[in-house]
Amino acid sequence: MGVIRSFPFRGAVVPLLAVLLLGLEPATPLSGQLISPGRLSAPHEALEGIRNCTACHRLRQKGVDRERCLGCHTPLARRVEEGRGFHATLPERDCAACHKDHFGRDFDVLRFDTLAFEHERGGYALTGAHRETGCRDCHVPALVEDAEVRAFKTRNGSLERTFLGLGTSCVGCHAPADPHRDQFADRSCESCHSTEGWEELPGFDHQETRYPLTGAHRQVDCRGCHAPLPPGVAGDSGTGMTPTGDGALRFRPLSFGACTSCHQDPHGGTMQGTCTTCHGTAAWRSVDRGRLERTFDHGSTGFELEGSHARLACASCHDPGVAASLEGITLHLQPGADGRAYPPPRADTCTSCHDDAHRGELADRPEGSACQDCHGQTTWLPARFDLGRHDASSSFPLEGAHRVTPCAGCHRTASGELRLRLTETDCVDCHALDDPHRDQFAGRECRECHDVTAFAIPAFDHDRTPYRLEGAHREVTCQACHVREEAGPGISFVRYRPLGSECTDCHGGSR
Repeated sequence: MGVIRSFPFRGAVVPLLAVLLLGLEPATPLSGQLISPGRLSAPHEALEGIRNCTACHRLRQKGVDRERCLGCHTPLARRVEEGRGFHATLPERDCAACHKDHFGRDFDVLRFDTLAFEHERGGYALTGAHRETGCRDCHVPALVEDAEVRAFKTRNGSLERTFLGLGTSCVGCHAPADPHRDQFADRSCESCHSTEGWEELPGFDHQETRYPLTGAHRQVDCRGCHAPLPPGVAGDSGTGMTPTGDGALRFRPLSFGACTSCHQDPHGGTMQGTCTTCHGTAAWRSVDRGRLERTFDHGSTGFELEGSHARLACASCHDPGVAASLEGITLHLQPGADGRAYPPPRADTCTSCHDDAHRGELADRPEGSACQDCHGQTTWLPARFDLGRHDASSSFPLEGAHRVTPCAGCHRTASGELRLRLTETDCVDCHALDDPHRDQFAGRECRECHDVTAFAIPAFDHDRTPYRLEGAHREVTCQACHVREEAGPGISFVRYRPLGSECTDCHGGSR
């Protein structure tokens, strides 16, 4: 026989041949005790024996190999990879730091301190009443939504012990107790409720619904309008019906198009119009004057309200005191209208109520001075007096840059007054303050060099001046000879004349 090698193990020398023989025999309690520090827990019982050590451990590596753990616990591996759940937040990569084993079949490898656990690290912070709820009130097999977790835990007989796989939506846990019977299937519970208590509705405001509550409606109990649903009747989705009455209220669909949707007509149909023509929600026995104003058909007076007039408060035209406070309005009432609740004003022309913003400038126009010739009732500006009308009816047809100049650029005085008729048509009449030449060309017309398209001169003929450009002078830029000078603080201009014409004026004397 050859030489039998031996190696140290727990302070003794064990013949290698004996070890090999042990490796050929089925795992026994004796062999497990020689190699393993103890029996595995019940969930890992199938891995018992020295042949399965490398299922969890790497040779010559202390502790448990994390990748081998996640290789079996695939649902957990997926959640860690996706960055979801408590395990994805752990900085340690050693599973055995929390999950010990080899302490016997009855040992619980899940060492879980429920009192110290930070639930928000699991991806769902406990707030309100949830903080007082026991762990196993939520973490029960019936509420495990993750199909992979459910299959894995069921296959390994640990579905009742797992804390994984729960959803985070309210209906995931509370669907059986839905008091609305699926009427709000298209909305989340959090849009109205909070975890502080079911009866609290911090997210609900009836004023944001299609039927804001006003007047006496604000004092009515919810059940006064939202009656209990009869047994077996679901919400508008058609699902979630219950066989017996459970106190669920009808929230939608609910008819509210007319007062008679909820209230009986005390007039028995003898009154024309609708209830809201005369009444409001403040009190039934009083007539709402404001509502009457809003629902009154003004067209029956012969003056149809259009545009901005339709948005005015009645008092703007029917209360001289209010009208007097409005800029540009001078009310003229019809004869004998004093003392009436809604005194009718005169409405022959626009100036019956509106002050003439043009101060009579247009009174002698051949085509008349009716405001509606240029203005509409929607807005005062922009006027309908466009470029075409300006060219046809004025003595100053608009050309070039003048066609894109705002009206107020020419027709507004320095004091801010609107002035339509202009008698001055020379360039300097409007552009005197913009003169960039500082009176160098006094007595000459601007249009001799410039046109109305742009101030820049497209092609100036220098030969028209007393100094013809010849030779190299024709290649010199204008700025080389015509330099900018300061005329005062913040004021500068380009010097065109007087300018010397001798060589030494520009080039200096020779030495």
